[in-house]
Amino acid sequence: MSFEFNEQQRELIKEYQKLLHFGYSKISEIQLNLNKTRVRKRVLYFMMGAMQGYSESILKLMGSEPVYEKPGESLLRSQFEIWLNMRFIYSNRSENGARLFLSDLIMTSNTFAKKHKKLWEKNPKWSMEFGFVKKPSDWDKFIYDNQKILKKYQKRHKDKEVNRLPSLYDRTLIIDEYLKKVGTFSENNSAEKFYTVFWQYLSQATHVNMSALQQSIRVKGTIPIESFFNIDSKPEDAERTLTISYQIYFSTLRLFLQVFNTYNRNEYEKFNKFS
Repeated sequence: MSFEFNEQQRELIKEYQKLLHFGYSKISEIQLNLNKTRVRKRVLYFMMGAMQGYSESILKLMGSEPVYEKPGESLLRSQFEIWLNMRFIYSNRSENGARLFLSDLIMTSNTFAKKHKKLWEKNPKWSMEFGFVKKPSDWDKFIYDNQKILKKYQKRHKDKEVNRLPSLYDRTLIIDEYLKKVGTFSENNSAEKFYTVFWQYLSQATHVNMSALQQSIRVKGTIPIESFFNIDSKPEDAERTLTISYQIYFSTLRLFLQVFNTYNRNEYEKFNKFS
């Protein structure tokens, strides 16, 4: 059975294309000097680059027929996480949130190095070469150098000895506490609410658990006697995904442009009206 986009859905696709084109042109105008830019702005810059890529991919999957909803939802989950992370690092005026991302990167790299080294030592005959690592002990310098960098910045910024990012859920609580502090907290901007309502649903499209597998099968009728694989979807499925994706990209782009002092309210008004 074939489906076609209705007028409203075609309008959504067209407006999303305009927004993405506008966003890309604005991002391209910004030159980032890594040595002179604050950590928070650097992390936001990378987040916006990833957001642009995810958004364009979603539009490609959702904006033509057939509609591939499940891969689009996987990308939407990444969009959603970037949006929450962006709000987290801007939930106060300090650099702490952004630096946690960098500290976590170093610690995650070391965790991988230690696990790789341990596995290789347990199985010395396995083919385990990894770039510059030709034997298990080659990881030692990598781990030492990372620890040195971490301690250097922890000392400079008076961080605690261990800096791990809070869980994504805990980050939403921090965001909401900040909104309460500045007097702007409401049901419409509660990060905890967005996480609770959307996160598990979006994660199902990414993680291969039973609830995710069930989403890939469409049952005919109310009695599960006959079913088939739900490879492509109906236009209304695309409309739902694109609507959420549009809003996430819209919100992230606006903050990005504000932070980098390139936000023009007048040229953004047309997108604001559609949003």
